[in-house]
Amino acid sequence: MAMKHCVLVVRPQEQAVSLLNYCQQQGWHTELFSSLEVRTLTHTHEAVQAALNASDVVFWASANAIASSKKLGVVPPLRNVCVGQATLKVFYRYFPRSVAVAPDDGLDSEAVLRLPLWQDASLQRVLIVNGEGGRKWLTHSLMGLGKSVQTLSVYQRIPVAVDWDRFRQVTQAYNCMVCVYSLEAAAQLFEQVPVDLRERLQSLLYFTIHERIAESLRDLGVHRVLVGQNGHEDVLQLLHEHAKN
Repeated sequence: MAMKHCVLVVRPQEQAVSLLNYCQQQGWHTELFSSLEVRTLTHTHEAVQAALNASDVVFWASANAIASSKKLGVVPPLRNVCVGQATLKVFYRYFPRSVAVAPDDGLDSEAVLRLPLWQDASLQRVLIVNGEGGRKWLTHSLMGLGKSVQTLSVYQRIPVAVDWDRFRQVTQAYNCMVCVYSLEAAAQLFEQVPVDLRERLQSLLYFTIHERIAESLRDLGVHRVLVGQNGHEDVLQLLHEHAKN
């Protein structure tokens, strides 16, 4: 009898809920294996709102940036850009009365930079709302277009301990697949793995949303990585295809 499938979700708990629920609806066993958690940084409503108001356009670098800002009760300005279509959906969920755009040909800084609005000379003051340490390439690229760029980091990623005893049990009982959507989460996962489980972790089938993350996983010794080229919805389709086997 073939082993049942299990999807290991390597995402912060808040971001993992929808994927965990979806997998359970499909009848797949699923486990949360967070290697990071998201912690909102200390900012006042007034300070963040003032930064938003002083900008001609705001770039929202992630769903975490949007959720962390929403907790402060701020209101976005007239012009907003999101990193991808999934982040755009989060933006409208939290800020239904605001307007934003996102690239439809990618979900990274390169795709954002291809958006035509950056050619608008009236949009000089750009605010990037992100997590600590992110989007330096986009900052430099926008400055190269003559924009004045400020960065506001509203959250940070904190490592959390992975339950490796549980990992050992689950990977013995199920045919496991892994969903991981960020470079930082992948790096932290492999930084923590015990020596005796490293080869097992490397041998699993991984699903991710960007070739850059896939390359990082391969550098960490992962043998099999599939990329949902258009983001999360493509990953779900790939999961379906492989769960049939």
